[in-house]
Amino acid sequence: MKVLHIVYQSLPNISGSSIRTRDIVGSQKEIGLKPIIISSPFQNGESSSNPEYINEILHYRTYNDNPEHLVTEARSSVFKRINKALSIFSFYTKVDAIIKIENPKILHAHATFFCGIVAILLGEKHKIPVVYEVRSLWEEREKKEADSFISRLQPKLITAIETYVMKRADLVIAINKNLENNIIQRGVGNTEIVANAVNTSLINPLKDSAQKRPTSFGYIGSVSPIEGLDVVARLWAILEKKGLENQFHVYGTGTFFNPLKSLAEELDLKQFHLHGSVKPSEINTAFNKVDVIINPRIKSKITDTVTPLKPLEAMAYSKLVVASNVGGMKELIEHKKTGLLFKAGNLIELEKCVVEIISCGIPSAIVTEAKYYVLKKKSWFKNAEKYKSYYIDLIAKKSF
Repeated sequence: MKVLHIVYQSLPNISGSSIRTRDIVGSQKEIGLKPIIISSPFQNGESSSNPEYINEILHYRTYNDNPEHLVTEARSSVFKRINKALSIFSFYTKVDAIIKIENPKILHAHATFFCGIVAILLGEKHKIPVVYEVRSLWEEREKKEADSFISRLQPKLITAIETYVMKRADLVIAINKNLENNIIQRGVGNTEIVANAVNTSLINPLKDSAQKRPTSFGYIGSVSPIEGLDVVARLWAILEKKGLENQFHVYGTGTFFNPLKSLAEELDLKQFHLHGSVKPSEINTAFNKVDVIINPRIKSKITDTVTPLKPLEAMAYSKLVVASNVGGMKELIEHKKTGLLFKAGNLIELEKCVVEIISCGIPSAIVTEAKYYVLKKKSWFKNAEKYKSYYIDLIAKKSF
């Protein structure tokens, strides 16, 4: 069965969404499906070839040769957004041509609506079932940054368009229950959940470090305001004043990287290290430096409805995960069984948790249970079978 994945971005771009896409198509290929990727006009490829193969998966590029339109976390101006939105017409034409070449049985569009609308229109034209996958309420980010009439209007418009796409799709996939509930509240009835998981085939055993050192802590992932890393920086200022020499390592970059760096300098932190971006090939190096992963996400509608990938990856690497008790984390972690939870934004609770780990050591029973949980219940191969069953049902319904 050939499945055409229409995505906003994919590899070689590194983000939570592109890594999830990598694992979706990789696991689908392993169980005998034939996934193909088409990326948006806002991403170039790994090479000059088009199409190209990445991890033995065929990738078509529709890049519009405009460097100003490349995917970025930085907020764009209204003019640039309108200009990018107009690219949907050429994107439609290019995807249409690829559908005629590949003749897929399923169109699987991944948020945003830019991909969803094209998939729906072409699905109707070619009589192909359409799956629309939603990974976050990304319009909520717009609300937080709204400071003018136009910027306040944008998230309302985005919400309306996203809801329209969801209602028109044959099936909407959410990544967790909280997100699915939000989608259902919009009047969308055709939903299923395919939760985040770990590509266990990519987990490489870590080498035991011969060097004895104090327990080290860290964070691996995108450095954005919602991650709450400023709380950790302020905690480390307190711990350093108390004479503790335990290090905290930040691997990743993003819109909050420079503000976090400035805060660390302002607090004159000695054991708080920002390493910048880390390539997938270097992930073992990062995990070898860290004994305990802290994910201190702040409380918001986004963090209550989005489940991140990195905590699961940390569990698979046999790392203790400490996380704030936002909805997205509570879907992954059972307190004192597969990890430790603290009240979001509460520096005192986080300090108590960190100090207890330093004093008493890492609870090995939690680490062992978390790894077992990931390997047995959070494998992408199980998710691939879910997708396959949904696809088969949609094709059967479409044939009547």
